[in-house]
Amino acid sequence: MTAHKFSKTDFIVMALGNIVGSGIFLASSAVISSAGAWAPLAYLLGGLIMMMEVSFIIEMSIAKPVPGAFKAHAQEIFGEWWGFVNGWMFWTSAVLGMSSEITACALFTRLWLPSVPLWLLSLLFAILITLINLNDLKGLSKAEAVLAATKISAIVLFVIFGGLVAFGLPIGGATPNFSEFHAALATPWEGVAGLLGSMLIILYAYTGTGIIGLAATETHNAEKVVPSATRIVTYSVVSLYTVAVFLIITLLPTESLDPDTSPFVSILTIFKIPYAANILNFILLTAALSSLNSQVYSASRMLFSMAKSNQAPKVVGRQNAKGVPVAAIWMSGLVLLGTALLSYLLPEKLFLYTICASGVLALVNWLSVSATHYFFRKKILAEAPEKLKYRAPFYPYLSWICFFTVLITLLSAPLYPDQLPGFYSGTLLLLLISIAYFLIPLKNPNQPK
Repeated sequence: MTAHKFSKTDFIVMALGNIVGSGIFLASSAVISSAGAWAPLAYLLGGLIMMMEVSFIIEMSIAKPVPGAFKAHAQEIFGEWWGFVNGWMFWTSAVLGMSSEITACALFTRLWLPSVPLWLLSLLFAILITLINLNDLKGLSKAEAVLAATKISAIVLFVIFGGLVAFGLPIGGATPNFSEFHAALATPWEGVAGLLGSMLIILYAYTGTGIIGLAATETHNAEKVVPSATRIVTYSVVSLYTVAVFLIITLLPTESLDPDTSPFVSILTIFKIPYAANILNFILLTAALSSLNSQVYSASRMLFSMAKSNQAPKVVGRQNAKGVPVAAIWMSGLVLLGTALLSYLLPEKLFLYTICASGVLALVNWLSVSATHYFFRKKILAEAPEKLKYRAPFYPYLSWICFFTVLITLLSAPLYPDQLPGFYSGTLLLLLISIAYFLIPLKNPNQPK
């Protein structure tokens, strides 16, 4: 049986599903608390960095469309050790990120089912998402289309109605207030520290882009479809994030902003929309499920790639007749369930540190993509320039601009105490994965040392 391939629409849906999530629905409160009126600019700058990374991933994935995408390209350039570290780093980051999403799903569902234990809801969601991913790509993309459409539509509707209020059309008790922006423009340098302090959170919000390289290898006519589809994805996400945050600051009084609460909750309350709590809860649940679904996809594809290069147990390299890596999906699902259940056993702060580490690992992966791209382009030009059917712009400057921007963002974490736990735990996990390469006999003897 011929394996199904992603269409352009499927690709867009999967990419949007993986990128759009808590980075706007919840983390925007923390960003606004730090950056104030400069938060929209911070999201725009983060989006530009994300676009650089995506252009590198597309170029390499089209020139050499191999399973594992950027992990395989990094291994080709920097050797087997970094390929091993890069692959397991991505998978670990994805699983840790998924465990926070599954916990969120359980918490959202508790609004309607308050008597059901959280661990049982987590178990049910883990099974549901695993079963969805066991479908072929056609079935997977259909499920993701429904989930992703809900959360994207919610942001679009918010932008439309929020925009109407900003232009003077009253809705409920909402009124526009641009004083925050006037004050920021009057003393621009005062907001620089807050803007820089928010960048780590913002880059976390954009780190779902790894799915683009992984999905490109399973997309029909990738060299034509992927670049145009990715432009739609990146432009849409950056625009929606930037405008949505601008409207939140415009419509939501400063005293109503709570870093631990979604600003959309407060906005819907001001709009006086009937059943606002239930509506928003449904949107947040679908957003978390959508992110969870696409993250299981990307994590399982990376694990499958590592099994094929003998850097993971061979059993997870098994596919079914439809080309679905069923063993990798089951393993990712089981580990996901385990980490989610640990959230109810471990002290809250300890588990929170572990989850925050997923963002640090994702940004280290961005560093790897930028550095890999610089050397990859040189290598492919020397060996097979005809394969460069898509080229990231402004080479080689963009590669290093992106690399050092992400590096500075990571190194700035110690300046902001709230970000230290994620920085330290992420660094520890990276060190453990690096050491594991020399202790676990999974290396491919045919690969250069």
